[in-house]
Amino acid sequence: MSVFSPLISIHDASVHFASESEGVRKALNGFSLDIRPGEWIAVTGSNGSGKSTLAGILLGSCPLSQGRVIPSGRVVVRGVMQHPDAQVLGDTIEEEFHFVLGAIGLPADEFERRQHEALRRVRLPLPASTPIGELSGGQKQLLNIALALAVRPDVLVLDEPTAMLDPDARGQVLEAVREAHRDGAAVVWITHRLEEAAASERVIALNEGALAFDGSPRLFLYGAERPESLERQPSAGPAAPCERLALEPPFVVRTAAALLRRGVPLRELPLHADDLAKAVVPPCR
Repeated sequence: MSVFSPLISIHDASVHFASESEGVRKALNGFSLDIRPGEWIAVTGSNGSGKSTLAGILLGSCPLSQGRVIPSGRVVVRGVMQHPDAQVLGDTIEEEFHFVLGAIGLPADEFERRQHEALRRVRLPLPASTPIGELSGGQKQLLNIALALAVRPDVLVLDEPTAMLDPDARGQVLEAVREAHRDGAAVVWITHRLEEAAASERVIALNEGALAFDGSPRLFLYGAERPESLERQPSAGPAAPCERLALEPPFVVRTAAALLRRGVPLRELPLHADDLAKAVVPPCR
């Protein structure tokens, strides 16, 4: 398979639900998407835009009303959902791994190796005999990610995986997923936090079940790829795509935009806090 060929293609997908108040609700309507090997895609949008429906389609838990999902051969897809408890089946960490890895028939030594490696990667140094009931919400989410990584998926789907976590746990989740991405997994990270979308290579934005944006994080958050483009626009110029969808840009993006409006030159449009100071051009002496 070529690295340019999609792992999964979604063609003209629609998901319609019957609703007493609205009649037929269109959670997704005519949506298409190609997911290629090694991509990191952030999917965002307001509540009810269709993000979780897309996760369900990719994980096979949400049937289509119309359209097709076409995998390229045998594609392994694993998911991590917003609520950690919803994915817990066993009483201990080891039982959870048996549920997940037992389905693929690994020999005992390979089972032990993958379990140990997955827990190391998410920085969860607990004995395999640890009861699930003793884990915090953040630890359960890290365990869910470890279980997904142990399968070595081609596509890792994460539906708001940090929504209920504190900042430290969010950082651990993000780093664990980055390591899986470095190993070649395609990542579909569904989030309402635009600072998390900024960590991606490609942003997909949904609005009322339809594709509203598909492009780079900078274009989504700033409406431009380079600071010169914004410097040439009047202060009341066109809003960035995220703002047109009523989504507030991250603090770093708002700060950079404010600096540009005040005439402060920037080397580039920063996406992360670490990049903001580097982007500011020092005044000439």
